Amino acid sequence: MNKKRIIVLDLASLGIGEAPDANRFNSVGVDTLGHVAAHAGKKLEIPNLIKMGLGSIRWDHEISEIPQVANPSAFYGKMVNRINTKSSGAGLREMFDFDTSLRTLSTMDLMSEKHINISMISSFASYLENQDDTFSLQVPNDSKAFVELSAQMDVQFDGLIYCQPPLLKRLSDEANVDAYAEQLSNIDAQLPNIIEDLSEDDLLIITSSFANDPSVNESITREYLPLIVFNPLNQNGKSLGIKRSSAAVSNALVQNFDIDDIKRDLKPNFLNEVL
Repeated sequence: MNKKRIIVLDLASLGIGEAPDANRFNSVGVDTLGHVAAHAGKKLEIPNLIKMGLGSIRWDHEISEIPQVANPSAFYGKMVNRINTKSSGAGLREMFDFDTSLRTLSTMDLMSEKHINISMISSFASYLENQDDTFSLQVPNDSKAFVELSAQMDVQFDGLIYCQPPLLKRLSDEANVDAYAEQLSNIDAQLPNIIEDLSEDDLLIITSSFANDPSVNESITREYLPLIVFNPLNQNGKSLGIKRSSAAVSNALVQNFDIDDIKRDLKPNFLNEVL
């Protein structure tokens, strides 16, 4: 059964280790999550992300501070970008754009054509500002982002709610590893409130539209991106493996809301694996 509402929490800048093509992007050895965890040690407190399976994504290269769990409450995996450039906007475009025979539309465009509710909460990249027929809330900090997310979840019971807390991105640009670890811990502490507000008709996707390792001298880093999907009706989480494009997110949205009239083969995707 498809979901009435999907919440996408974009922890923009959070990468989880160098991508297979890292050498082409001056990113060999990068690892946002691993380097932040190693630097912060016990100061990095993310028990909710761990419970949902964040550590289990790295089963082959475990981070001691972020262990695997035997029974994760969410589905977990990782994605790689295919786009041949490095920028935060490019990551968003790959995650939410949808190719048609005439031009490239965003998933938001297709949803608005079907009169499906869309809300976006962010400090706003230009890509997000240019989406049609969306309810947009500009937020200056993470605290405001989570206040607005909670408020929107209380009034919008269908469609898409996208939230990108802005501080992780800012701290990665500033190469402030200590503050990055602290803020990731603060975000983790917000997750129980979000999960408590979910209904059986919801799906929560936690991911990242791009990576930026604050411990290296590189503006954007080419890394695997986390994919955590929480379904209140199925909390027996399993591995989603590797999705070969972050477009797996938009493909899941397109399939869930049935907005592709041509009925293409929407791959990569994960929707059927988590329902």
